Amino acid sequence: MNKEKIMGIIEGLLFISGDEGIGEDYIHLILEDQKEEVIQEAIQALKLKYQNDQTCGIDIQKFAGNKHRMITKKEYHDFMVKMTNIKLESKLSSASIETLSIIAYKGPISKPEIEQIRGVGCDQIMYKLKIRNLIKEMGKSELPGRPMLYSVTNDFLKLFNLNSLSELPELPTNNDQEDADIFNRE
Repeated sequence: MNKEKIMGIIEGLLFISGDEGIGEDYIHLILEDQKEEVIQEAIQALKLKYQNDQTCGIDIQKFAGNKHRMITKKEYHDFMVKMTNIKLESKLSSASIETLSIIAYKGPISKPEIEQIRGVGCDQIMYKLKIRNLIKEMGKSELPGRPMLYSVTNDFLKLFNLNSLSELPELPTNNDQEDADIFNRE
């Protein structure tokens, strides 16, 4: 199979996989006679094709390790917002972002631990983050009462354009404060 045909197949797979994206391992299963390097080269060629074509509004995003999906180019964001009629209310609140940050950096973590760090209850925020599929349950803690542990999802990685949590910026270090105090408001 020639490179152009492989690129066409991968492009079609990316298109039909939608927002969920598709992993390189899954593409390899579909194109079983192709080497992983050939698949990676085809994905890179598609990315370059989209990036270099100024008449194209599509790009390919890598997230969650080895998954890829089609996205619209950032420079067309304002037009996509108009088309999809996204409301301002759908943005994450600062409390939600704070809670997500705690879960991303400290997870898996229990709700009581999050509330201890934030200094306030977070029932509604946790509910909204679960509904948006930004956090997930990861089992039970060994703490008294065995509270549920939470971590972030692949949708979190997509939302913040990350391949993995290791790409999160490092937290500032301050020798005068304990680690958990970084998240407290002053």
